[in-house]
Amino acid sequence: MSYEVLAQRWRPQNFSDVVGQEHVTTTLKNQILSERVGHAYLFWGPRGTGKTTVARILAKAVNCPNRIQETEFDTSKTAEPCNECVFCEEISQGRALDVFEMDAASNRGIDTIRDLRENVKLSPATCTYKIYIIDEVHMLTPEGFNALLKTLEEPPPHVIFIMATTEHAQIPKTISSRCQDFDFRHLEHEKIIERLQLIAETEEVSADQEVLTLITRQSEGCLRDAENLLERLVSSAGKELTVDAVEQIIGLGSSSLLRELTTAIIGRDLSKTLKTLNNLAKQGTDLSQCLDQLVDYFRDLRLLAIDNGLSDLIQSPKSDLPELKENAERMSVNRLSRIIKILMQTDRDIKTYGYPQLQLEAALIQMNSLEEGIPLQEIIDKLSELEQKFDAAGISARRGEVTSPLLSDFQQPDVQNTSGQTAIPKRQAPPIAPQPDLEDNDASTIIDEARATSSDTLGETPSASDSGLQPPTRKLTDLPSLWEDIKAKFPMGKIRNGLLDKSVPTVNGTDTVIIACSRSFLPMIVEADEKMIADVIRQEIGIPVNIELVALDTDTESTSSQDVPEEKERKTPLMRKIEAQNDSQLKTVLDLFDATVLETQ
Repeated sequence: MSYEVLAQRWRPQNFSDVVGQEHVTTTLKNQILSERVGHAYLFWGPRGTGKTTVARILAKAVNCPNRIQETEFDTSKTAEPCNECVFCEEISQGRALDVFEMDAASNRGIDTIRDLRENVKLSPATCTYKIYIIDEVHMLTPEGFNALLKTLEEPPPHVIFIMATTEHAQIPKTISSRCQDFDFRHLEHEKIIERLQLIAETEEVSADQEVLTLITRQSEGCLRDAENLLERLVSSAGKELTVDAVEQIIGLGSSSLLRELTTAIIGRDLSKTLKTLNNLAKQGTDLSQCLDQLVDYFRDLRLLAIDNGLSDLIQSPKSDLPELKENAERMSVNRLSRIIKILMQTDRDIKTYGYPQLQLEAALIQMNSLEEGIPLQEIIDKLSELEQKFDAAGISARRGEVTSPLLSDFQQPDVQNTSGQTAIPKRQAPPIAPQPDLEDNDASTIIDEARATSSDTLGETPSASDSGLQPPTRKLTDLPSLWEDIKAKFPMGKIRNGLLDKSVPTVNGTDTVIIACSRSFLPMIVEADEKMIADVIRQEIGIPVNIELVALDTDTESTSSQDVPEEKERKTPLMRKIEAQNDSQLKTVLDLFDATVLETQ
């Protein structure tokens, strides 16, 4: 008798032997017991997960006359085929006249489907049902699918269609909507290991848990691949399988070298990392396989770094769990995620450009330079806390400036921008070092010190109130005669040289000053500027005042063209830039990222 490979010899013959697809087999057994078997089924999922196997078991179950389970006191019906009757034996051996298995990859045309439609009308020769198993059904041509539609929707009562595919997305909706859909899933590693242990014990193969874990990792969740790999290893190394023999045959790196490599990556030992990679290459290790192992290892670390309770999800042997937990505590989830991204990008680059050792060396250098990041929310919380303390002390936490009337707007009007307009760069006041746990009563002291420092830095003379002297008491009606001297107290820039250049103050009542000023600069003035003007007048006159800014009736500023409307004249690039910077919504974003507006359109 010819030799039968493990995958064929250990193919399940009943529903209970199918591994990892309980959601499918349970439903099918219930349908058989309740005699509600459908006329068309679509089995889809990855390779080697049992689609064709379940189709054959279903074909045996619906045609088996001996589906009776005997107990100690009674007999009952069962959904499992007996595998002893003539029908079960013929279907298992592929000799049944009423069970047709066709490969749609090589029978994909419309002529094949036409022949199938004609044969469907014939009654079964020996079985109860005529079964059509169509493998890789997604390979049928559009004409073939269209020819199958009517027969698939309303087949004769003695016909059951079972279609299997690995490409569910390529099945037309008109076909899938006429079938009962069953998805076959990748098998869990534990279930594959259990099945391999059973096979190894029965076949008298010596393989420990670590060997079976290595085989399972290479199978990618497909039991058939795992069984074929086990047979290959037995043929190469005999029935005494060791970890070293498996690694050498498969092309995996030495376990000790891989452990050294991961330890060096975690410890940021770049020199040792590159030397270990070179040793792996000298051993003839498949570096693509090595890369896959690194991805799996750091994936396990990330799961444990997130929560130790996720240990059931790791793919590494359970014996390595204590070491994994120890390494996971040394790394953050963010760093592990970035390492995995680098490794996955390196895998794509190797497949695209080649040079695996060079690509891996570059990846290891990049991983070594990764720094532990600080969560964004933690940064925002700390900044908010500092801002609250600075606001309580009268210090602007966003700009590092003291909030003072005399320091609100220092400017120089000597720079030309690309649009030909006069750009007015803002001069920052000297930053004040933040003091921890500032009290409210310290705010005035800090502001006074900041004023003195800013005055010395900018070459200005502190006012009488800043030097501790009482300002001279004057009448508010004297303001027009003192206006030129008062204007000299304002900082250079848009206030002194722009807004108040040709201004005219008028006293209205006992505490209101109306200032007629340049129309062009009025849109640039914010509430802080008005407060600063009022504070300077109060310091010089000695009494608090309210400020009302109005436009001059006759604006002597010249324009480049008399035909330019007033609204358009006031919307220069500089003015639009300043308006954008003062926009409440945009200002929040600018302050958060310490950004500035470069250009407006």
